[in-house]
Amino acid sequence: MKRRNFLLAPMVLVTAPTWANTVQSDENIESSTIVHVVNFWLKKDLSEKEKKNFVGFFEDLRKIDVIKTLNYGVPAQTNPRPVVDNSFDYTLIVTFKNLKDITTYETHPIHLKAIEKYQHLWTKVMVKDTSIIK
Repeated sequence: MKRRNFLLAPMVLVTAPTWANTVQSDENIESSTIVHVVNFWLKKDLSEKEKKNFVGFFEDLRKIDVIKTLNYGVPAQTNPRPVVDNSFDYTLIVTFKNLKDITTYETHPIHLKAIEKYQHLWTKVMVKDTSIIK
C-alpha cells in the first residue's frame, strides 16, 4: 500500500459515519413533544400590507411561555405534485414539551386574544397536531 493511501485509510474510516448519514435527528425533540401545525387561508380581498401584517398574529403567540419553538412561513415554491397542497397563505409550526403544555396554550389568554384580533382576516384554518414517537 502506498504511504499516501495508508495515511488516508484511517481518516476515511473515522469520518465516514459523519458524511454517510446526512439526515440528522433533532436531539432537542423528545418522545413527548407535540408538534402543532396550523395552515391559514386568508381572505382574497386583503391588501398585501394586510397579508404581511398578519404575521403579528404569530408574534403575539410567541409571548406564550409554554411554547418550546415557534416558526411560520408561506408556501414553498416546490415542484407541483398531486400530494402537495400549497393553497394556504401561511403555516404556523409550534412545538410543545407535552400534552399539558398544548392544553395550556389552547386556552391561554394571549392565544385567545390573538385569535379574536386576527380571525377577521382568514376564511379557513386547518390544525394538525402530532405526537412525536421516537
